[in-house]
Amino acid sequence: MKHHLGCAGAVLLALCSVGAGSAGAQTADIKTIVSVGGPPVVLNQNSQLNMAGVFMIGGSTSATVTQNGTNNATGVLQFGGTNSASIGQAGTNNFAFVGQTGQSATSLISQLGAMNAGTVAQFGTVNNSTIVQTGP
Repeated sequence: MKHHLGCAGAVLLALCSVGAGSAGAQTADIKTIVSVGGPPVVLNQNSQLNMAGVFMIGGSTSATVTQNGTNNATGVLQFGGTNSASIGQAGTNNFAFVGQTGQSATSLISQLGAMNAGTVAQFGTVNNSTIVQTGP
């Protein structure tokens, strides 16, 4: 039986192996947020390794994730009438995924780093997405 990591798995594996290096103290901030009909999600992470998973269901969903660290990874899934996601990442390795289903979907991914990977999948009547990636 063959196993395939896929692009997302390979990127996460790379992020973990890069962060596992030296004997110095490493800090990690790993968050999983599930929101059903709740208020907008705002998450700021400033550790060496930042990982965030946001899953939202409701009439109007909104998520803002800001990550400043060596390795940053974010996944946002939104199922609502109106969906909005904004991800800002500054670090050596940045990975972001946004998946949105609903009447309208808007997303922004901004990444500053040596290795940037951003993916957006939108399934709505009105879709708008922007990805900005900049190297050092």
